[in-house]
Amino acid sequence: MRALSSSTKIVFLGLAGLSGLQLCLGQVVASVMAASSDLLDASHILHFLDVVDAFGHASVRNPANASQFLMTFAIAPAQATSQSIVTYEVDNATAVQLTFNSSVVGSAVPTGFAERFIHSEIFKRFPDVLGVVHSHTQEILPFANQADVPLVSEIHTSPAVGSQGAPIFDARNLPASVLPESQLHDLLIRNEALGDALAKTFTNDSQVVLMRGHGMSIRGPSLRDAVFNSFYIKQDATVQFQAILLGGGRTSPKALNPREVTDTGTTALTLVSRAWSLWAQQVDNEVLYTNDLRNGAKPSPTGF
Repeated sequence: MRALSSSTKIVFLGLAGLSGLQLCLGQVVASVMAASSDLLDASHILHFLDVVDAFGHASVRNPANASQFLMTFAIAPAQATSQSIVTYEVDNATAVQLTFNSSVVGSAVPTGFAERFIHSEIFKRFPDVLGVVHSHTQEILPFANQADVPLVSEIHTSPAVGSQGAPIFDARNLPASVLPESQLHDLLIRNEALGDALAKTFTNDSQVVLMRGHGMSIRGPSLRDAVFNSFYIKQDATVQFQAILLGGGRTSPKALNPREVTDTGTTALTLVSRAWSLWAQQVDNEVLYTNDLRNGAKPSPTGF
């Protein structure tokens, strides 16, 4: 994490274009402002690209404190604004405060997502992960709901799937110590034990875990990478499903080999900023989305 100095702090109320909004008390660290802006863009972009609908969520590790992460409270991603961003503890997904209103703390923070433990446990297990996305993307569910035909990297923009196929998290396989009979069996990741079991499902070869009957969770070295991978994993699933149909279900589509996965992964890292710039402009042109931290300005060249 980058070291911070006092010069990185700005008075949020002095920002142009934010008149009339009661967004914070005191000062906000500049890196947290930038990461929060990325979080709003991520939420809006994921909805615009039909990766999430009224449900699903993204998060970013707090660049000023690696033991925390930023995530909205329980709200549809398309409706997220600065006033819905919460600072959470990685250790137990407990709300610390509204990120831009430090007077709202602890239990006074609006109700968070039941599945925030997906994010906290991935951040906990993987210190190098800075961004997480969870979605119920329909295109991946046929692959999540069976293990005979694994989702593999089919296209050069989706090396995040990996050459060995995306692992599948199936709640039915959990021991009673993790998912007791007395607990809801609704496939939601409602606590640390379930989040830890999900996080353990990741493999070294893949940045995604498919979730049977549920959706997928994606980790990334940045939030922008996680969003990029979320969209192109969706595209990849569509291509693979079409290839299976085209082959009459008799042959396996030709996946990228390990060398191709490695090399396209290197190339994909160079493509994220171009895609992000386009997607940010597209959501800025839609009245549904409000990023009151950028206020129409271009996103920063690099992200969190």
